[in-house]
Amino acid sequence: MSELPSQALEANDDLADIRSLQSWEIVSLGDYIQSIESGKSFKCDERPPVESEIGVIKISAVTWGEYLEEESKTCHNPSLVNEKFFINNGDFLFSRANTIELVGACVIASKVTKRIMLSDKILRINFKGLNPGYVLYFLRSRQGRVQIEAFSTGNQESMRNIGQQRIKSIQIPIPPFQEQHRIVAKIETLFSELDKGIESLKIAREQLKVYRQAVLKHAFEGKLTAQWREQNNDKLETPEQLLARISAPKQPRGGREASGEIIEGIAALSVNNPTKKAPDGWLWTPLLRIARQETGHTPSRKHPEYWGGDQYWIGIVDARQHHGQVIQDTLQKATKLGLENSSARILCTDTVCLSRTASVGYVTIMGKPMATSQDFATWSCTEALDPKFLMYALMAEGNEIRRFGKGTTHTTIYFPEIRALHICLPSVQEQKVIVETVESKLQHVGKMVQETEDQLKRSETLRQSILKKAFSGQLVPQDPNDEPASALLARIQSEIAVQPKLSKSRKKTIRRGPSEAI
Repeated sequence: MSELPSQALEANDDLADIRSLQSWEIVSLGDYIQSIESGKSFKCDERPPVESEIGVIKISAVTWGEYLEEESKTCHNPSLVNEKFFINNGDFLFSRANTIELVGACVIASKVTKRIMLSDKILRINFKGLNPGYVLYFLRSRQGRVQIEAFSTGNQESMRNIGQQRIKSIQIPIPPFQEQHRIVAKIETLFSELDKGIESLKIAREQLKVYRQAVLKHAFEGKLTAQWREQNNDKLETPEQLLARISAPKQPRGGREASGEIIEGIAALSVNNPTKKAPDGWLWTPLLRIARQETGHTPSRKHPEYWGGDQYWIGIVDARQHHGQVIQDTLQKATKLGLENSSARILCTDTVCLSRTASVGYVTIMGKPMATSQDFATWSCTEALDPKFLMYALMAEGNEIRRFGKGTTHTTIYFPEIRALHICLPSVQEQKVIVETVESKLQHVGKMVQETEDQLKRSETLRQSILKKAFSGQLVPQDPNDEPASALLARIQSEIAVQPKLSKSRKKTIRRGPSEAI
């Protein structure tokens, strides 16, 4: 047996209390493995096969859920087809190469309808004297995951690999064969109830997201403040009066001309003047009339002296982490020299930033003077426009903000459309009431979302608690009439011992890669 890494030894400590169970044994998984089968890697068409075609499984087909048959590629070369690698109902599939979260993930194939072959990254493992469901649940438990992560190799942030010999070295507690069945049945009953609760929580979470967008949409259709507006109508400065007394901000020179196309949004934004009527007391206004629009730039990465300074610089990750919030700090900071040698410049506090490229739609407000990358459109507002009103107006479009952009796979909102943006503008007083009302409602929704997330985390903790009990002999009672695991193991080993030639011949035909070295 290979020496266990320290993390795997830690998992062994978790299993120590079962040594008092006379009918259980702690063994290497390889003691109960009859065979491990692996397919081959070759170029395929990146689409699932139709009924008459042959497929090759992708790593995305094996997670901790169902076997996903449609996650496969199509093989067009008949010479590469090998029927012995076809996946069948009941096959135990193991992901030997995947992300850190999914390396070692396994499923028992069901609902198999197509001819899909194993790949070099998805193994089929056949056990002798072990209930496959028992192994699946153990590998999903903390005790199993710690060992898999310790035995796997590769980059922690990308693909991880675990070789066949290391899979065999995983330490697993083995109860009598009949008890394995009782444990699996009990886990499935408890998990079924747990999964129902989790599904309800996920539905509630999605409903909260829908409600959140409905609040924003209604706010920027004038519905949330309709009664307030009617009660205060004689006290408000109209948008027309407001625009008559303030000057338009000076816009940067150059750049592409504004688009002439009309693209209506779903709430208070539109590319050019839309046909839909503004709420009473509101006015469709070009954003350039009430805010200075700019963008940013990225100082050259080839010059280390341009980075690591004290100049705040907003990137896409910053916008994602501070979506709908005021940002006070950034993950990366440039130097003054870096900004001086790029097209980026420091913009004023309260500037609104919208990500317009790969991650379209993230919005944040500068809490202090900052620069941005070229992935953003920014607006420095005049007194006619509350920055938070603009931020929430952009958020009210939700995913539909992509309609202002171009491209299907990677949408980008280009500057001709950005410079043609119009906003439905109420009085400044109403803008502030809308911001206050929206923030109050979103705060309430946020608390409910957090409660839902906390319950989902507790559900996973409960799942692990069930698994820990299962693999420490505490989930179901022991039956003294069951054949002890030691007797089962002795019988399996004696059966393997009478077939030495078969085992040796198989070993000679297996070529192991460096990732499978212990």
